[in-house]
Amino acid sequence: MINPVQTTIPQADGSDRYVIIEPILERDADDKLQPTGVFKIYKAIKGDETHLFTEPAERAGKADELTDEENPDYLGKFISENGVVQHFQGQVLSVAEQAYLAVVIETLTEPDIPSEH
Repeated sequence: MINPVQTTIPQADGSDRYVIIEPILERDADDKLQPTGVFKIYKAIKGDETHLFTEPAERAGKADELTDEENPDYLGKFISENGVVQHFQGQVLSVAEQAYLAVVIETLTEPDIPSEH
């Protein structure tokens, strides 16, 4: 997964929490963007996908952005290894919400299974 994804987390009261899952990328030795296994989670507006990126984020220099701690939309981040979520860093999401998003992230990052010919 190299592009951000908007999804919902079902809530106990029947409502949904809208979030954006943003994969963090880095350049490899061939100068190609590769996933790092880190996925930042941000609040999203209900059904508003107009602000999602269609291309991976590339920055030549330092951007003047809020730090995660200053950003009121930042909910935390997942760290995964080999497509399996290892842990969550953050304090906003409940354990149930974390578990739900871990499954979503693992599903989105499943390696391609070679087809038999």
